[in-house]
Amino acid sequence: MKRILTLIFFVVIFGFHALAQKSSFIVLGDLHYDLLQDHDMNWLGTKPGDLRQVTEEYTKYTRENWNDFTAVLKKRVVSNESPVKAIIQLGDLSEGLAGSEEKARQMAADVMKAINDINMPVPWIIAKGNHDITGPGAVKAFQEFYIPVFQKQTGNPEINSANYSFRCQDIQITCIDPWDKESDMTAFLERELSGSNAKYKFVAIHEPVIPVTERCWHTLRNNLEQRQKLLEIIARNKAIVLCGHLHRYSVVRRTTQYGPVVQVMVMSVVSDRTYQKPVKVITEYGPSLAENVPDWQPETLEARKAILSEEAKYVTWYKQTDLPGYAIIDIDEKNNVVLLKYYAAFADKPYDIIDLTKLLKP
Repeated sequence: MKRILTLIFFVVIFGFHALAQKSSFIVLGDLHYDLLQDHDMNWLGTKPGDLRQVTEEYTKYTRENWNDFTAVLKKRVVSNESPVKAIIQLGDLSEGLAGSEEKARQMAADVMKAINDINMPVPWIIAKGNHDITGPGAVKAFQEFYIPVFQKQTGNPEINSANYSFRCQDIQITCIDPWDKESDMTAFLERELSGSNAKYKFVAIHEPVIPVTERCWHTLRNNLEQRQKLLEIIARNKAIVLCGHLHRYSVVRRTTQYGPVVQVMVMSVVSDRTYQKPVKVITEYGPSLAENVPDWQPETLEARKAILSEEAKYVTWYKQTDLPGYAIIDIDEKNNVVLLKYYAAFADKPYDIIDLTKLLKP
């Protein structure tokens, strides 16, 4: 009996130690949570494109899929093989475009209530998206309603903007805000990453730092000197970039003289819960990305092709598809492996599994 008890003791201790060396977090892209009553419809009616998206897309997706999708996420949190430590949401949590200061406050309050009502057993680490601050009163409402939730979720009452870090064991997640013109995003990131002894570092930003679609939208694209500095900081600190904004799933590896930058883009607007296998997967990086969608701003096609041609000199690995869902980042500290698992829509099994550790190697 003593031998059996000793054996059980060692099995339990060994199992606990192995589990303690593993952790994970869920990554969500744009969600565009939207309720029709949170809009001034007269104001929105002056913007036909946004009116169509609100009435035909985002309010419909919220009504039909929000509760079920968040239930899937909550189930994943409690059942994942390695313990989930946090949920990272990469901006455009709300649709924005409320249309008035009153409606902006109402919208911000409603989306924060929606997050609280999920009662997720792990904290939400939320980045700022452009939609979260779009429309009259939206910037002020963000500060009033989002920031207190950031403080509560992270347990850090000193957070006063969307530039902040969250530390969990040997993992650091730093959110940066490309739209805060009163602060130096690059200097903040330098301080947060270089001053940290965390072994695993992630940068959460709504807008990508590497262009990965035909639109070529990426942070600091109009300030090449600052963009090079941003890439340098990320590469030197071996941080993995997590982004959204363009409603695609994408993974890209871009070289710099300081090492590679690995960027993961996640898309979480689920319009069709059965869409779990992509119609098309793009793995060729270069001007063909712009040529694939010739009807989008044809007047800027040549300029965008030039951007992609220049960027292609440094891109060594690339994948892109329009598959919506969520990602899980699994971190195995014992074996020093960071694994990306991408789940499509409501699927139980991952559509894609990528070893990010290998992509980070020089």
